[in-house]
Order: sequence, then C-alpha cells, then structure tokens
Amino acid sequence: MDKKIITVLLFVIHQYYFSQSNTSKIDSLGTIPEVESFIRSCSKSKDDFLSKFTLKTIKDFDNTVISPKIKKKAKALGVGKSFYKGDFNHDGRTDLLFIGDNKSCIQTSMDSKKEISCNTSVKVIFDLESGYVLKDVMRRHRDFTIPKVIKINGMDYINITYEDNSMFSNTPEKMLSKILTYKFDDFIEYNSQPKKHSIKQISYKAGPCYGTCPMFELELNKNKISTFTAFAFNFIDDNDRAAAANAIGNLNKGKNEGVFKSQIKPSDIAAIEELLNYIDFPNLNSSYSISATDNPSSTLTIVYNTGKIKKIKKIEDYGLVGTYGLKKLYKILFNLRFNQDWEKIP
Repeated sequence: MDKKIITVLLFVIHQYYFSQSNTSKIDSLGTIPEVESFIRSCSKSKDDFLSKFTLKTIKDFDNTVISPKIKKKAKALGVGKSFYKGDFNHDGRTDLLFIGDNKSCIQTSMDSKKEISCNTSVKVIFDLESGYVLKDVMRRHRDFTIPKVIKINGMDYINITYEDNSMFSNTPEKMLSKILTYKFDDFIEYNSQPKKHSIKQISYKAGPCYGTCPMFELELNKNKISTFTAFAFNFIDDNDRAAAANAIGNLNKGKNEGVFKSQIKPSDIAAIEELLNYIDFPNLNSSYSISATDNPSSTLTIVYNTGKIKKIKKIEDYGLVGTYGLKKLYKILFNLRFNQDWEKIP
C-alpha cells in the first residue's frame, strides 16, 4: 500500500479515537428532564444533595429566596436558562453549569404564606478522565451568584455577579462582578498575568465561632521547621458533646491541644506559593467581612520579598470568604493540620 495512503489512514484513525476520548455524555444532554436525570445520577452520597435536584431558572425562584434585584440583573445579563455547557477547566471535555434547587432548605414564603424550598444552587459538574466531579460556584450558600458563560481567547470562563453584602460596605446596593477560572482544583479569580513573589513565611491563625470551629495557628517556614499550635476543637468529633464540653473547659483554663513541629513537604509549600502568587495576594484587601454573626475569623500574615525589600501582607477575614482564592487557600491550610508529619513538642 502507498505510504501516503497509510499515513492518511493513521491520521484519520488517530483523530477518530482522540475525538471519541473527548466525547462527554454531557454533550448529548438537551432537555431539562435529561439534564436533571444526569445530575441526579451523579449523586455519590446524601451530603451532595443531588438525588432530588430540580433545575430552575433565576426568575422562577420565589422573591424571598432570590431578590427581584438579582432577577432583574440576571435578565439584563441574558442569564435566562437553568443550565449551560462549556469547557471550564480547558481540558477538551464538556462540563455542565446548572442552576436550581437541591431540596435541602424549607421556609415560609412572605408572598404566599406557604412553605417553599429556599435552596439556591449554582454548580458545575466537571467531566474528568477520573469521573464526574462536582464543584460549587457560589461564594457561600446565602449569597446568590449569577453565572454567565463568557469566552477569553476562545476559552470558556464564568463571569459571576452578586450583591455586595460585606459588613462594613459603604455601597450595600452595589453589584460586584468577577471572572472565575478553574485552577488548583477549584474556582478562583482569573488572573491573566500573575506576578512572582518570593514568600519566606506564612502565619495563619483561625479564630473561634459560636460552635466548635477549629482554633489553631500555623507558622510555615520555607525550608525550615514549621509549627502547628492546636488551641481547641482540632481533634474532636463535632457530634461528640462530651468531647466538645471538655475542649471548652480546657480552653477556659488556658490549656491547648498541643504544639507540633514539622518540615512541611516542599511540594506543598511550592503549591501554596504558586496559589498566593496567582491570586495576587499583595493587592488583596487587608480586611474582609460578611454581614452575619457567630462566624469564624482568621488572620493571614505573609512575609515576602520584592527584590531586596522584605514586605509583610496581613489579611483579616471574618467569615472566611474574602475571595474565592482565599477560600481555596484556607482549605489547604486547614488540611495541613493532618497531612504533614507533625511531631508533638513535649
């Protein structure tokens, strides 16, 4: 057989199998019943609240659940459907963005005086080679986020719009907007030109809440010994009332759960530094807050170099939802308590 023909055949076969490998079940979904059935089939446990998920457009929610102001803004932005498709992690496979009600919340409607579902969900199911992965697009469950699929340089991103509800906001009626990208296994603010700073030390202190929120302090040192001070509620089961009462008693007596030391894994330090640089930490606000009570707070302090000058960035965050990037960082820092080889200091 002619070599040119063989080459063409090999190219066609390669293209066919490549296209097949990037074909997603999501591509074939077209109707609301099909999408709802698919979403429910992705449920892995009762905790993901997908088994009874119902799609809803923003305008179809009760006014006590989503405000008329948000509905008006969604209409102006052209966000009128309950689901959209796109490749939000840019891996060549189609993902599903959807809006609706997971049936996890009930309240009484001020309009009809009847009990209604008060959940609002904006989520994405990613079609990864390892399987379907669910991610939340909302900043937090009480702050509805309008998602709009946009393109930048031919790639899909999600532009979100939400109300400014920070505790000390001078413009409570203001609508804020951000572009989200999918990096570091989560949604964070898109940054087209990240800068690189050399980070020397990170200190993170997690404060109390009205409950058993973990209270601890981390001091992470690059290429040196780091410390983890566990103040309270780091090693207890939230459902164990006796353990919680004992922890509160020790806290009131000034006793902690221990001080630990470890050399943080270089790959983990490098990942934290990469994330901090991507979210442009020097230009983040020095203070964030939410208009709610009894939430935890934290203090993040970063020592870094710009050239030969040592600088310090400090961020106070009441509610732990200052930005999407910070939320991701907090998850990593909370996990460091258990995924390093900590040795208790006598």
